[in-house]
Amino acid sequence: MLRNITIKTSLIALLGTMVLLLLLVCGIGITSINQGITSLTTIDKIQGKEVTALAGSYTASLRARTGAALAARQMENGLTDLANASVARAEAYTALSHKEMTRFLSYGTVTERGAKMAAEVKSNYEQYMNLGVQPMVDALKRGDVAAYYVLLQDVLPPLSVKMDKVANEFRDFGLEVGENMLAEAESFAFDRLMIIGIACISVLLLVLAAWIALKRSILSPLEETVGQLEFIARGDLTQRIADGGNNEIGRLIQAMKAMQHSLATAVGRVRDAGMQIDVGTRELSSGNTHLAARTEESASSLEETAASMEQLTATVTLNAESAEQAHMLAQNVSDIANKGSETVGSMIEKMQMISSSSARIGDILAVIDGIAFQTNILALNAAVEA
Repeated sequence: MLRNITIKTSLIALLGTMVLLLLLVCGIGITSINQGITSLTTIDKIQGKEVTALAGSYTASLRARTGAALAARQMENGLTDLANASVARAEAYTALSHKEMTRFLSYGTVTERGAKMAAEVKSNYEQYMNLGVQPMVDALKRGDVAAYYVLLQDVLPPLSVKMDKVANEFRDFGLEVGENMLAEAESFAFDRLMIIGIACISVLLLVLAAWIALKRSILSPLEETVGQLEFIARGDLTQRIADGGNNEIGRLIQAMKAMQHSLATAVGRVRDAGMQIDVGTRELSSGNTHLAARTEESASSLEETAASMEQLTATVTLNAESAEQAHMLAQNVSDIANKGSETVGSMIEKMQMISSSSARIGDILAVIDGIAFQTNILALNAAVEA
């Protein structure tokens, strides 16, 4: 079945699976990072901001109370200037406490439980400051130390206990949320590590499966193909080539089978042609033998022909001598003819001269006839006149 899957399809499937696993691991990593950021943000908001702001507000209120107590003792000892400075510091710490509480409430909370606890903190803080700490500072500003001690002993203790309780509860809540977030982050990280480990094992198994598939569909057929090509290179065309499937290697094997068949056919044709050449060579050898015999016969005939040619040569020699004599006679005749031609030319010139003289005589006769005619006319005129 693997041999029917094309190499292109196999590679695309392998690369696609690898990409999917890579995307899965990347997605897990991104999700883990986002989860970690969310956990750290929540922990920072609760422990780093809310708890810090609440602690800062409560600590400032305690410092305001300490400053107020110092101012009361200084007033009792008649140290008015120092007492006023201590009261001013107490007022400053009171303002700082209000500022930090405002910052605490501005952060909000991430859970419903945290919202309820923040509301309790706000309610107890307002009672603690408005009914306890602030009136104590105001009493010292008026110089009423007795009112300060009344508030310190009768009003402030239960308010301070409640405030301390809700502040500690919210701090414990912040620590609890942080621990839970860390536990969830650790559990989430463990789960993601398990998934990544499974993905890595899957990649290894996929690589192993891909190696086995590639070996069966590509490497093994290629090794068989190389072996068949080695047989063909050694001239052995009798080895049977098995089918290779419908993929690229299978088409290569089919082409090699066709090549083997073509080579076998060509070799058969060459063998047949060699046999025909051998038969033709034998026939040619036999023909050469006959030709040699006929050549010997032709040689004897040529010897007879040579003897006849010698006789013919003697005859031709006699004919040549006769022709030479005829040539000499013809030369004499030619000389006589040339002399006759010269005589005829002279005769023609003389005849041309006679013809020219005859023409002149004709002209003279014409003149004479003209004169005679005129004479006759004159004679006729004279006769008429007479």
